[in-house]
Amino acid sequence: MSQKTSSKCWWRYRASEDNGRIRLGDPGLRPELRRRARSYTCVLVVSILTIWGALSIFYGAVFLRSSLANNINIHVIDLDHGFIGANVTRMVLDIHATPSTPVWLAKTDIQSLDQAKAWVRDHGWGALVINSGASDRYHKTLSSGGEYNASDAMTLVESSGRMVIAGMLFVQPAMVAAAGQVSQRFAAQQVANYKSAQPQEQTNLLVLLRPISYTTVDVAPEAFLLAPIMTAFGFLACLLSAVGVMIMWKLTSFSFFIQVRFRDLTLMWLALILGMALILSLYLSLAFLAFRGPKYNSAALTYTPATFFKIWFTGFAVVLALSLWLFAWFLNLPPIFVTLPSVFTVVPNIISCISTFELAPTVYRFMYATPFFNGTRIVQYIVSGAYPTLGRNIGVLVGEIVVMGIALAGSVWLRQVLALRGISDPQGWFRSSMYFQSPIPYYKIDEESTVPRSTKRPNHLLSTENTLSVGRDPLAIEDDIRISDCNMDSTDQTIGNLGV
Repeated sequence: MSQKTSSKCWWRYRASEDNGRIRLGDPGLRPELRRRARSYTCVLVVSILTIWGALSIFYGAVFLRSSLANNINIHVIDLDHGFIGANVTRMVLDIHATPSTPVWLAKTDIQSLDQAKAWVRDHGWGALVINSGASDRYHKTLSSGGEYNASDAMTLVESSGRMVIAGMLFVQPAMVAAAGQVSQRFAAQQVANYKSAQPQEQTNLLVLLRPISYTTVDVAPEAFLLAPIMTAFGFLACLLSAVGVMIMWKLTSFSFFIQVRFRDLTLMWLALILGMALILSLYLSLAFLAFRGPKYNSAALTYTPATFFKIWFTGFAVVLALSLWLFAWFLNLPPIFVTLPSVFTVVPNIISCISTFELAPTVYRFMYATPFFNGTRIVQYIVSGAYPTLGRNIGVLVGEIVVMGIALAGSVWLRQVLALRGISDPQGWFRSSMYFQSPIPYYKIDEESTVPRSTKRPNHLLSTENTLSVGRDPLAIEDDIRISDCNMDSTDQTIGNLGV
């Protein structure tokens, strides 16, 4: 019984600890509770709008991709210029086009299979190639009865390294379906022609029943299991790791903005972010080495020490550009909005990696400029050699780093001005907020009503001994109780305190 009573003692009133405290239902606390309720409701509304906006952006980019697959073009290339080439080309182009399948087009300026492979690797999604001499081999074997390989008739040339997910969902299935459909139709056509003509004893029936088939060649292979998510989640892990560090920097650097010169602050933040991006991207490249590795997929390009450093510095450029961008926002946003730039930066960047713009509404073409997209294109080229656009991708990343660096310098200047004028507090709340607690007096208050913190404590801030105070405005007294959310410090308007 005594044990049961002692376990509930912590609910009871204890004079030594509760003396001077008030109940939550105290009438004097009700105005403060109403203010808190309005503030927390505002936070909830912002969170709901953030979720709605982020999901709308993401779902809007992918929900129409099945009906926009006809924006992808696959080509049929006739190198045979004979009976099989003409019939297969016609059958492929006659395939009924739907919004959910890529469009077939004829390409006539290719003269060899090697040239077709090079064109697909550098510019195309894929091609069905009718190989040179297919008709001659078929007619010769059909009448002579020699050995015949139907797979020599066609070659499906694909490039999985251009965009892994789009290739898996639309390009590869469309090419295989077209090749299979054409093979069956051509075989049925030849059997019908054989029945209508006078049969010959020397006809090779095996060749007649299976006249054409195909082989598949991936000229830029990136079909290993990690390919669809490798860059997207690698860059995301680095960026989320950087976000926590940068928020900590923002919350613990108020005294620097009071005492340190603007140019030194700018150089300090640039150096810190550069070093952080370099370290995080190093582990990104190490993770790729561990889970992809030189021998993980023998079909891809050989993994060399140069590959490691290329992926490292590509990740460095991506993380650096986005870290500069986000920290420029973090410095001057109040806590209620600090997650917004992260969410609305991460979502478009992730979409640009897992989707292709041919499969998204036109409004999403702006994501060609996202660091994730350009970094992914560079890594895909490093790994597979597909769709080389290095000049454009590197140029975009370098330009973004320069622009974001300038934006960060402007944000540092603004943060320092707001801090020194008593407009923004250490947490980032502005003067209009109920949570505002700045150790710097507001610059528009008359000198006689402003007492430096080093000589007298303003009555609108709470001491560590008394957590309740009256009135936030030092010139006005209210009847209700207000609660402060930060501890006092000894920061002076002129000398500052690096211990903040």
